[in-house]
Amino acid sequence: MQVVSLSSGSHGNVTLIQSADGALLVDAGLPLKTLLARCAMVGTTATQLRGVVLTHEHGDHTTSITALTRKLQIPLYTMPATKAAISATHVTSFMPLQYGVPVHDTLFTIRVCPVSHDAVAPIAVCVDDGVHRVAVATDLGEWDDDLVHFMQAADLVVIEANHDRERLRLSRYDAQLKLRIASKTGHLDNMQAGAFLAELARDGKQRDAWLAHLSKEANSAELATRTVRNVLAMHQRVNAYRSIQAMPAHTHLVWGPAHQGKQQRLWNDD
Repeated sequence: MQVVSLSSGSHGNVTLIQSADGALLVDAGLPLKTLLARCAMVGTTATQLRGVVLTHEHGDHTTSITALTRKLQIPLYTMPATKAAISATHVTSFMPLQYGVPVHDTLFTIRVCPVSHDAVAPIAVCVDDGVHRVAVATDLGEWDDDLVHFMQAADLVVIEANHDRERLRLSRYDAQLKLRIASKTGHLDNMQAGAFLAELARDGKQRDAWLAHLSKEANSAELATRTVRNVLAMHQRVNAYRSIQAMPAHTHLVWGPAHQGKQQRLWNDD
């Protein structure tokens, strides 16, 4: 398994999970042409895409979801309520997801867990190729023990670290948006992300972590990483992670046996 972040943040979210025989997308928050070009840049052609998992219906995750599934004739994996919310009437193949029920194709096993976000049926996703697992939770306002248990099996954990509390307070966002972001159905801040990773590490397993969905207005890669590491240090868990990296907006991250945590700039702003 190789995992590539193609885009992260409010402008668009796409994670590519590759194997030798095909690939799976988690979310499709970029225009179709851009998404396929970025896949090609990291070695995945359109014909190698086996499907797309949709975490929820918000626009920064769904930009090309209908065009992608229709053009490539690939299945959409999501919750039934999410499919209904995006009015995906032209999806060629729909594979409904259920909590606690693994879905298998010939390459991957997909599992999902509910998360707290202001969408109809938002989910965290775990993808398993039989050797490695990646777990992705990019939009949630709080976490609980069920999510910790769900993600503990992963070798790579992708967890939201959306904002710094003080930067959000001082940001140019209007008061209503600030309240939404900071709510229990909004987005995790850096401290919450650190506390989640500390709790996750109680099992003693060595793993890697990516910090996702960073706010351009109320966060930075350096601040998110430093805050999370400080929280882990307070819990005496900082050495539990082989690497902790913030997912940048326009630089891809690659995780896999050959290059865990490697970064390289491949494209400029769209």
